[in-house]
Amino acid sequence: MPGNPLRGAMIGFGNVARHAHLPAWGQDDHFRIVGVVEPDPERARLAAELLPEARVYAEADPLFTEKGFDFVDICTPPCFHGDLILKACAAGFHVFCEKPLVASFEVLHAIERASCEFGRVVFTVNNWKYAPLWLKASELIHSRRLGIVRSISLTALRPPQSGGGASNWRRCAEVAGGGILLDHGWHHLYLIISMMGEPPLYISATMEHPQGADPHLEETVDLVMPFPSGSVRLHLTWQASCRRNQGVISGDEGTLFINDDHLVLCANGCPSERYDFPEPLSGSSHHPEWMKPVLEDFLREVQDSRARGANWEEAKRCAELTLLAYQSHREGSRFVPVGNLTP
Repeated sequence: MPGNPLRGAMIGFGNVARHAHLPAWGQDDHFRIVGVVEPDPERARLAAELLPEARVYAEADPLFTEKGFDFVDICTPPCFHGDLILKACAAGFHVFCEKPLVASFEVLHAIERASCEFGRVVFTVNNWKYAPLWLKASELIHSRRLGIVRSISLTALRPPQSGGGASNWRRCAEVAGGGILLDHGWHHLYLIISMMGEPPLYISATMEHPQGADPHLEETVDLVMPFPSGSVRLHLTWQASCRRNQGVISGDEGTLFINDDHLVLCANGCPSERYDFPEPLSGSSHHPEWMKPVLEDFLREVQDSRARGANWEEAKRCAELTLLAYQSHREGSRFVPVGNLTP
């Protein structure tokens, strides 16, 4: 109701919860965090210090029997997402969940059924589209400054040991579910779909991991995605010598160059235009300043059932594309048909 903040509980209090989610919740009067689930004693103590009015739980199941909660914010490693989302929906809680949402078609479909059955929002934190650089790039693309986009080539470079977490969970395949594709790749996929304005026809993936490392934790990924109107290439690696995001987006009327902290637009027949941004895309792992519009989108979906669906479709596409990419890699980088995904 207007004037009454939605009451929520954070499940998991690692780095992304502390450094990205918590600052955002604290700056939005529409929400109040009154519960935290954290099994690690040290992080539970930290949560209690930072949220003195919140009740701290050692496990999630008791939370789902409590009254007075409107939503949960799931900040756990990916392997726990599916079970927690299903329990939250059944308990009547809306769900705000870190990416990647899930890593199996079976769980994805079960969540979709539960969301509909219990009338709960399941919302994924797709915050990169609110980075100032990507907002400007989107504006230039959708205002047709490039004409029709015909090709996209994006690169995310990170040095070894970049995939961390409070407990280094990204180094465990059973917990993480995958490597850099589920981390940086997830964000790039929804950005690419938005820029192309249509789903891909096929996806081909080639993945590598360092010698002696877990083969289920890919550290370098190359994706190729043909679209009806063009093609996309995406290169991701945790084996680079630097941190950097870069790329080139070309249309039939111009080209946009992405250089981590600035854009350069070269439109046909016009002088080049440069747009600078205070923080490079590679400058941080948490980006709390990108979270404000994400919370606004979540609030809108919770309060107005007619506004629901866009975020779910976006997350579902990312989940399906990552799963098909893993399939392609297992099958020798075969071009796997994407199916009937809709933009």
